Amino acid sequence: MNELYRSGFVQRWHQNPELAHTGQTLGHHQWGCAMLLAQLHPAPSTALLLATLMHDVGEYATGDMSYTSKMDHPELADALGDVEEKEARRITGHTFALSETDKLWIKLVDRLESYMYVKTREPRLLEQPDWIECRDAVLRLARYLGVGDIVWGWV
Repeated sequence: MNELYRSGFVQRWHQNPELAHTGQTLGHHQWGCAMLLAQLHPAPSTALLLATLMHDVGEYATGDMSYTSKMDHPELADALGDVEEKEARRITGHTFALSETDKLWIKLVDRLESYMYVKTREPRLLEQPDWIECRDAVLRLARYLGVGDIVWGWV
């Protein structure tokens, strides 16, 4: 079966005891990111939309390592990033030429989708310091990209 299709079934949050049971997959997450991008970005290019829809495909080979683990172990994050990038190119056959601003848009919707997912499924977790920092980082980036007022209304 096609690995690109199968990559959508990779389980998110498996390292997080409070969220592992929720069943979110990379397919759910990447779709959510693309929908947020479509709502926020004034004119996303086809390349940006496709890159957003496939931004975690390389996790088919590595699993979804938690953001906290990546921050606590940057050497692990770098190694995983290399493998994920290589696997994403192999699986998708694409190398997206994105501007630095496009990469910031993907970062925004990636973090925003995670925050909104937790707000929807386990809102009590948003009182924890790491989720407060996530919200603040999302709002800073949203303001930088000119969509701070919209995102403020969502978080």
